[in-house]
Amino acid sequence: MKLSLVNILDVPEVPPMGLAYIATYLREYMGFENTEIIDTNVENVWNGIKRYKPDVIGISSMTITYSKAMELAKRIKQELDIPCLIGGPHISTLPSSLSGDFDLGIVGEGEQTMLELIQLYEKYGEFKKENLKEIKGLAYHDNGKVSLTEKRDLILPLDKISIPDRVFLNPLYFREKGIVFTDRIGREAHVLTARGCPYRCVFCSTSVLWQKVRYHSVEHICSEVNELIDKYKVNAIQIWDDIFTINKKRLREIADAFKREGINEKVEFSCQPRANLIDDELCEILKGMGVIAVSFGFESGSDKILNYLKAGSVTVEQNKTAIKTCKKHGFKVFGSFMFGNSGETLEDVRQTLDLIDFMGDNDVDLVWAFISTPFPATEFWAVAKSRGKVNDEKMDWDILSHSYVENPLLLDDSVDKDEFKRLFEEAKQRIFVNFEMDYWNRPISWMLKQGIANPERGFKILLKIIKNCLR
Repeated sequence: MKLSLVNILDVPEVPPMGLAYIATYLREYMGFENTEIIDTNVENVWNGIKRYKPDVIGISSMTITYSKAMELAKRIKQELDIPCLIGGPHISTLPSSLSGDFDLGIVGEGEQTMLELIQLYEKYGEFKKENLKEIKGLAYHDNGKVSLTEKRDLILPLDKISIPDRVFLNPLYFREKGIVFTDRIGREAHVLTARGCPYRCVFCSTSVLWQKVRYHSVEHICSEVNELIDKYKVNAIQIWDDIFTINKKRLREIADAFKREGINEKVEFSCQPRANLIDDELCEILKGMGVIAVSFGFESGSDKILNYLKAGSVTVEQNKTAIKTCKKHGFKVFGSFMFGNSGETLEDVRQTLDLIDFMGDNDVDLVWAFISTPFPATEFWAVAKSRGKVNDEKMDWDILSHSYVENPLLLDDSVDKDEFKRLFEEAKQRIFVNFEMDYWNRPISWMLKQGIANPERGFKILLKIIKNCLR
């Protein structure tokens, strides 16, 4: 038999690592070689399916791509009539939404569940319902309802999950290109050293999906990084852990191993720490292992909103201190903000605008602004559901977009939407002024307008142009 694993998330620089993990696991533990990843970032998905002619198709989907996944599954059923499975964050956090276009949903960590499914299909040539009940971590249709099998345990130790073989990924992901966090031309890769996060932010479904933190061994991490250096000539790596800095002792062990093997001299890293964990000692450890850039979820400039979003685990002052500490140690600093949160007033939004200006004044390198979006199994989802904005089964999944500013689903009805939209546009404007450098591509009239409307902002633009010209 042949298996296609399909990536439908259209983000060209982000490889479908989850699918590579599964393909590698199938080969490692059952000798199954006939897996191909069909990736929307590098080819038309339907053309790829027709080219490969699989016997079974597995689609990975987030909530924001679930409509696209259903459309593809419907076409597969109509034109090919072969089994179509769905896995990934959406179905794992909301299995009751399993569409009739899918034969099965893989709930939770997918490696072992997929292995048992492929073994079942190889044995019978189909997915028999009586056999499905014996496989943990499944959602399937039974007499018009979605039934769930027993919850699957997490794979322990995490090193049982082998280093993902990047041969399953398109070589374009390892081409030379401009890398954002290094400001240089190079080859970039992405690595997970752990799965899970101990925090319970109200907007994040990751903690629900992974349940608890599990770590790869230091030896495993070094082997993977060395493979990327030797085989793919990588010199920049994004560490994709939800929170890489949670265990300082482990970080020190990784840093020491990188120094022993010379990894820190060959690769530059970026990672995602947390502001409440940042101190001088942590920064020194990160520098020692080759980290040059850090990315934070700053989320809000209002302590009231930040306390809600991150369950009281971080403050605005800690965000500011983290920025100053990281810049003192020479890191590039990136971050993001969330607008349109439940309980957020226009004054809270203005405080976030002030924090964006603070970051511009303190040499933060780049920030992004998003509209807060409810995802299944989060407190955000419960709020949106109570307001009739979302439901667990049939809805327009396309409305769950990070840029859906016209109708922010979590913004309280008491807040004027037109004024909120104006302030969100102001946020994007300030981000452009504070962090973008291509001002000379803007018309002179635009720069004059900025100077007249806000002389301080106009002066800041002028200083940045001068500073950039002197580099």
